[in-house]
Amino acid sequence: MPEPAQVPAGIREDLDLTLFVPCYNEEPRITGTLDTIRAAHAEFSCGYEVIVVDDGSTDQTCAVVEAYQRAHPEMPIRLHRNPGNLGLARSFVETAFQGRGRYYRLVCGDNVEPKETMVQLLRQMGKADLVLPYYPVLPGKSLVRRTISKTFTFLVDLLSGYNVHYYNGCALYRRFHVMRWAPYNYGFGFQADLITMLLDEGASFVEMPVPGSHYVKEGGSSPLNFRNFVSTGHTLFEIFLRRIRRVFFEHKRGGPPS
Repeated sequence: MPEPAQVPAGIREDLDLTLFVPCYNEEPRITGTLDTIRAAHAEFSCGYEVIVVDDGSTDQTCAVVEAYQRAHPEMPIRLHRNPGNLGLARSFVETAFQGRGRYYRLVCGDNVEPKETMVQLLRQMGKADLVLPYYPVLPGKSLVRRTISKTFTFLVDLLSGYNVHYYNGCALYRRFHVMRWAPYNYGFGFQADLITMLLDEGASFVEMPVPGSHYVKEGGSSPLNFRNFVSTGHTLFEIFLRRIRRVFFEHKRGGPPS
């Protein structure tokens, strides 16, 4: 098992894990998400916290989370309300600064991940700087969405020079690495940007196939919109620029990022 990278004095790591649960109008599904987290941690015991971030919901998501906190006082849940809809990428990075865990992971608020997937990933905690899940089968995902996803993965691999199965799963990170290395980003491709950045810095990683499902979001909640396509193009360009810098201007780095 690799030794964890040293973090500066003052960065708290007095828990094993921080879970970031983003919510935007997840009133019908957030209870199921929190139940899944609770069930997974009943099977895999570690010191953890759950930070639920409401990203400008217009439904009763916050009220449902508060009711869950009252019903389960033994579960370490914090609720944070963003001042407006800041987006997943920004909330992901900012929540890393609020956490206390050595490791950090996004758990989608729409309850698409079974307990078994969460337990499998948690059992890999500490075995590498990055644990990258991928989904051999993803029920509910249309042919169009699968094609877009495979094309995106192919382009990231091509432009970065790496060979990763999937960049948009809910990976397990060192929390300090997110704080230190996360690019300022918007939209669909922020995890690909972060993962390739960490690989550029010499992070170790393991990949594992896991079960999952897909929940179709429509309207303003759907990731298939013009803004995300523009942000994804920008992300791919940044990934390619980093590869050029790495090849032409920098010596190959070794060892985990610090």
